[in-house]
Amino acid sequence: MLRSQNHLLTAISFLRIPLTMGIVIILLNQHVAAQNLDEALLAGLPVVVIETVNGEEPTYEEVNAPKGCWGKSIKNATKVPGHVQIYDSGGLCFDSGEYVEKESGMTIKVRGNTSALKVKKSYKIKLQKKDDMLGRGNSFKDKDWLLLKVWNMNTPIGMMVNKLCGLQWTPQYMFVNVVMNGDFRGLYTLTESVDRNADCRLNVDKSTGFIAELDTYWWNEDYYIPSSFKEPMNYTFKYPDSDELTDEQKTDISGALERMEQSLADGSYETTIDVESFARWMLAHDILGNADGGGSNVFLTRHDNVADTLIRMACLWDFDNIMYANDKWDDAHDRYFFHSLWNSPKDAFTKQYVSLWQSMGDEIYQGLTNFFDGLIASDLCQAIDSSVVLNNKRWDRSDRPVTENIELAREYFSKRWQWLNQAISELADGTNGVEQIADNRRQQLSTNLVFDLQGRRVAQPAKGLYICDGKKILVK
Repeated sequence: MLRSQNHLLTAISFLRIPLTMGIVIILLNQHVAAQNLDEALLAGLPVVVIETVNGEEPTYEEVNAPKGCWGKSIKNATKVPGHVQIYDSGGLCFDSGEYVEKESGMTIKVRGNTSALKVKKSYKIKLQKKDDMLGRGNSFKDKDWLLLKVWNMNTPIGMMVNKLCGLQWTPQYMFVNVVMNGDFRGLYTLTESVDRNADCRLNVDKSTGFIAELDTYWWNEDYYIPSSFKEPMNYTFKYPDSDELTDEQKTDISGALERMEQSLADGSYETTIDVESFARWMLAHDILGNADGGGSNVFLTRHDNVADTLIRMACLWDFDNIMYANDKWDDAHDRYFFHSLWNSPKDAFTKQYVSLWQSMGDEIYQGLTNFFDGLIASDLCQAIDSSVVLNNKRWDRSDRPVTENIELAREYFSKRWQWLNQAISELADGTNGVEQIADNRRQQLSTNLVFDLQGRRVAQPAKGLYICDGKKILVK
């Protein structure tokens, strides 16, 4: 049976696999190029073999954002029917069967937005019958699965930070090589999608729960709910599907999101959001240092529409631009919801964020260190490196081996922790992002309008926090 790689916490050794004559015959009968499959299997990772009906390739149309919005994306992505199998060291370990609508097989389409326009594609697989493609058993069955292209180790690192920071769900995945219609497509992760599944993904009520995304690409969706935030982003839906939303659900959900945004503006947010989940999400992002705030994939959930049910942050997603800087906040730090949540070091959100760092920071760093050490020492590391060589050859790239990626990550997180310790300490004191004025410059302030934090004019400021020219200053 196929075994999950379990976020690489426990390295699994996939033996170099002899290509038996029986498998060769099966694969040749399916019109799969044996040489490509042989190479993929010998790399040491499981191989996802996809055969579409009549060898049809998924297609799409490119679309540009309307004026005032961000990005490029795709539309009219075709869902191509087909058959998917997975082989590992023991041979065939997953088989969807031939395509029969609602009974067996699968459909596959190109997924993503700007990334979908690159030469190597990511895909969404929809099984016609629920199953667990990661081989963990019945309790993990679902129809929706993703094949996410791999260039580096960002996704495993991001998922590990998600797990260590205690977000409500961490998507499971494993590294695979993909052969599609006889063509070797390279290195991917086979990954759970962000979706409702009460047993193993995001647990929201089937009738009254929702999973929303504050989405840069809302303009490419059939339905969205407007947001009051300044960024050109609005709410789209992972659950329910937009074409399945009833008028009653639309009214209910839009009302809940409007109340949430209003509570953020007036400071009553503890009545609408699960503050701890928001703090965990933001801390995870600040650890990773994402340079793409607009592509942060901000997922929110509400379990049901009972009056006191709070909206929660779901999980991290999209790690293409993490680890970009050592000495600045993540791009999402004071955007979206968060620009209204940093009002004071005494506020619930700031206190929760600081408390999480103080109680978990060292543990998270040690967890990342253990993750890196375990991966480097594993047979899985060698299997991924062998697949990187094949992937580079297939796509004419020069991506680094795992060891180099991990060493760069170690260097980043070492510096990042030093900066975060100082920055969060200042945040706890209310001095982060505040210009500090030394004693010998205090007299210069007398010529400016200076106010205390209650808005009262101060002629000769003593030590403490003040407002001057619309900015906070700290007189030392």
